Amino acid sequence: MSNVFSNTRNVLLATASVALLFSCSDEAKESIEEFQEEQKVSKTELQTILETVNVSGEVDELVSELYDMDKSGSAAKVEEECYIVDYSDTGFTLSFDDCSAKEDGELLNGTISVVYGGDNENYAFTVTYNDLMVGDVSIDGTRSFKINSSEEEQSISWTVYSDMDIVLADGAEVAEEGEKTVGFVFGEEFGSGALTLDGEWILKSEGNTYIVDITEILEAQFGCEHFGKGVMALSKNGLEVSVNFGDGTCDDVATLIYPNEAEEEISLKD
Repeated sequence: MSNVFSNTRNVLLATASVALLFSCSDEAKESIEEFQEEQKVSKTELQTILETVNVSGEVDELVSELYDMDKSGSAAKVEEECYIVDYSDTGFTLSFDDCSAKEDGELLNGTISVVYGGDNENYAFTVTYNDLMVGDVSIDGTRSFKINSSEEEQSISWTVYSDMDIVLADGAEVAEEGEKTVGFVFGEEFGSGALTLDGEWILKSEGNTYIVDITEILEAQFGCEHFGKGVMALSKNGLEVSVNFGDGTCDDVATLIYPNEAEEEISLKD
């Protein structure tokens, strides 16, 4: 799976996509044993939850570029080798025909529509995915984007509200609904700063319901591959666990905390 900073060129792709791999200590195994036969969250489930974070990232990047083109006054009907764009006064439609929009990109097939929103100070639009195929993943539903920046605080953040049905490459069906806020906070020196993630969303898959709630904003320093600070609460069918990403150290370690206060150290590496 991709790292947090796999593509920082476009802010719509700056999301956290990490795989949480369990590595139990001997001390933790005994105290969490009671959960192993019940609802313990597995590695595969965590990977499914995190895989949906950036499932439409390549398309969102292209949508952002086309949005900028229209707002700059240079838009018209665009026919590229991979896609056709039809602009209107309220947005545009984007159609793919089993091709890649960029070198070594995923094969794209299907149609999306984009409707503009907000005002001159807000970068905002809603994307509707109509049976869009991104590689072997199928996407239906909507995502609404709103982006704001603050020159005084030297930051930019955007909120994404999703209501989507996704079929992953392995056939797993996932329904996602909720809101995420992603931000860049720039430091005083060039190249310094951090990526942040906040929000609360719900996923349903294979008869299970997962509620993700970031209780302390997640933070990854520029140059670090994983979040090193913040707390995420994860509920699976009522079983509540907490994932503590640390105190800001640039590493790949997080701690999973069960309701009985048993702790399990995990790795964020692929």
